[in-house]
Amino acid sequence: MITVSKRTLLASALLLLSVSPAMAQDSAQAEQRRHAQAVNNYEGWMRNQAAGTYVDQAEAAAAAQIRANFRAAEKDKIRKDAIRDWWGVIVVSTDDGSWNVQLNGQDQSDTMLTAMKACKGTCSPVLSFANSCMAPAYSQQGGLYWGPGETRELAATTAVNACTAAGGSSCQSPPKESFCSGWKYAYRAVDRFLHRADMTARGDVAAAKLIDFPGAREYIAKPPERRGKSTAMKAVAPAASQDSTRAWIKDEAAEGMTRMAKPWTAIAAGTGSNAYAVHWGLNEQDASDTAVSKCGGGDCKVLVAVPYGECAAAVRVGKTGGPVASFGGRGKTKEEAEELAVTACITSGAKVCPVVMNECMK
Repeated sequence: MITVSKRTLLASALLLLSVSPAMAQDSAQAEQRRHAQAVNNYEGWMRNQAAGTYVDQAEAAAAAQIRANFRAAEKDKIRKDAIRDWWGVIVVSTDDGSWNVQLNGQDQSDTMLTAMKACKGTCSPVLSFANSCMAPAYSQQGGLYWGPGETRELAATTAVNACTAAGGSSCQSPPKESFCSGWKYAYRAVDRFLHRADMTARGDVAAAKLIDFPGAREYIAKPPERRGKSTAMKAVAPAASQDSTRAWIKDEAAEGMTRMAKPWTAIAAGTGSNAYAVHWGLNEQDASDTAVSKCGGGDCKVLVAVPYGECAAAVRVGKTGGPVASFGGRGKTKEEAEELAVTACITSGAKVCPVVMNECMK
């Protein structure tokens, strides 16, 4: 039988009384921690839900802004398209007489560069046009003529009329070879109406434009066997470093222009007071023959012909109503060309030698 003294019982009771408050305190703190964790978990869950909604809304807003930007850019493009010039450039190969065209360019020079690069062999621009249609006409003799018009049909009629007026026979314009460049041809009529109805596009449209390249129309109007042999301009040296993208692009753009037919300028003169003409052609034969044909006198002949980069001078001496004597000079400079022409005049015995032309073909 175990006997417990009163002193022992009293000590045990005091021990229990001292431990119970501490245990109770720890339990309360643990409960508080669990509650706080639960609150944190709930708040975190709520934040995740809000974040998800925010992300969805942000993505939708970004997509809406992108669509708005696209619509704004498209409207801006339409506004510019409605009033800008839509350039086209026609280029001919002086090697075989074939031609090609570049359409709907925003810049005339850039469009010409693109057209020249697409042409094979030695080539020359024929004409630039904008906001209209163009059509070719061919004569039985082999001449090529171009005509503008508001429609392909009107352009073809203009081309055939030009061919006939120049003395061509059996002039024809193949319907499949006409083309147009401009706002009214690139956009459907219903689209143009709608864009104007919603005020996106203005009512005014750029006017038709036509710019001939010097000498090219006369060149292509001749039969191929009478056009002469053209040579290309001196090639441009490539960039020293191909690491430069800008230099590479510049070389690429200029590549077609290095193959441009080197032009010549010829001066023809006769003994008549009005028997005088100057012509810029695509080669020496072309320039010379055309200058003589434009001279206006039965005894006209070539006074001087110079290639691109050189200078020519002409002296004309004569009395009103009487025959006129002409003298020409060719040189690297104006002074050199003039010296040769004036010297020839003085050698002939003339006392006065007026220079009627002294120009460098550059």
